[in-house]
Amino acid sequence: MAKKDKINIDNTGVDKLESFMQNNIKMIVILISVLVVLFIAVYLGYTAYGVSKNKKIDSVSAAEMIMFDNASVDAFAALSTSVPSLKDYIAVRSAGMYYMYGNSGKAVSELQKSGGRFSELSAGMLYDLGQSIVPANYLQGDIRELWYYRNVLSSNDADTDKNINEFKMLYPNSPLLTLVENWNIK
Repeated sequence: MAKKDKINIDNTGVDKLESFMQNNIKMIVILISVLVVLFIAVYLGYTAYGVSKNKKIDSVSAAEMIMFDNASVDAFAALSTSVPSLKDYIAVRSAGMYYMYGNSGKAVSELQKSGGRFSELSAGMLYDLGQSIVPANYLQGDIRELWYYRNVLSSNDADTDKNINEFKMLYPNSPLLTLVENWNIK
């Protein structure tokens, strides 16, 4: 009878993993605990930031609801420092309310603070309040038709025909064009 050779079985991957876990169980538990605590801390911080931001936005909407005179508009306009993300909206909205309550000076002042997404709207309101705004600078904006109309109105004698023809070509069915034609601006 032949003698069998001894078979040497190497440790398999599972055995190596089990050995690693037995030797490092404390470190694994600490690492998992730290990750859980870190996740909870980040979540609580994010939630607290959201709550704080929502409170500021709520204060803006509450102040907007009670604007009934220049003093309440002053309080609303002052919120632009506490909610910088709504600064431009607050400036344009308070300017409209100042104008409605007969305070054109403060309306102009607030409109000059505005920028960002509201810059074209505030420029239009400044133009309507008699400030020196060049309509030709805004002919590519979101309210082009109105700016072309304003460009015709602010034309000098040399540019009037050119601006009217350009307006006719771009907006042939515009009610603003009929106003220009009815007024016979030349």
